[in-house]
Amino acid sequence: MQTVKQLRKTLLCAALCAAPLTAAQAAADLDLFYTPYTEIKQKNSTGDELNFDDGDGWGAKGQFGLTDYLFLTGEYEKNKYDDITVNDTPLLPSAASSIDLRVEQYRAGLGFNFVTTPFYVRGEYVGFDYKYRVDNGNSASESDTQKDEGWGAHLGAKGKVLNDHVTLSAEVGYVDVGDSDGLEALAGAAYNITQHVGVFADYRYTSLTAGKDEDLDTRLGEARVGARLSF
Repeated sequence: MQTVKQLRKTLLCAALCAAPLTAAQAAADLDLFYTPYTEIKQKNSTGDELNFDDGDGWGAKGQFGLTDYLFLTGEYEKNKYDDITVNDTPLLPSAASSIDLRVEQYRAGLGFNFVTTPFYVRGEYVGFDYKYRVDNGNSASESDTQKDEGWGAHLGAKGKVLNDHVTLSAEVGYVDVGDSDGLEALAGAAYNITQHVGVFADYRYTSLTAGKDEDLDTRLGEARVGARLSF
């Protein structure tokens, strides 16, 4: 049986290898994006809040058709959070020192289209790598990379409007990563400039709860804008 790490590698390789085959079988989209806004908010059972704000970053995601029914997805995203506070107080009170959180997110999945409808379902691997970087003005150091891995299941809908110039999409699902699980939702829109080039924007919100006593709530929100290449 494959481990979660092996499964991640298998799905990512399959998604990449599928790209050259999609032209003859089904549509493929490749998105390159900037994340102008992202934040993470955590709250424990005693009411203490740890917030990661002023986040931004970049990434890439794609959907590759295998048949009219089956498709593969892959995603990589890297964000940095410069403003970290505990109960609205900076984590490092000294102005001479700074700390930021760096998060890498990996996703790879397999989906099924209900061809006569706008609906689809998708299961995917979900992984997060994160580490802290501290700079005291003279030198900088980084913590060891921490990893959380798991899976997600999603139900979505996608359709074109305004003479096929605009594509609207929405998705809701369940995510189980590390010791946390909860709901996830995404909404987006794309404007198709030509048959093969477009621009898009979407927003994803993830709500996770950790611990048997639900002692840590995590909320992750991220807005993304970028270019879409269709084949």
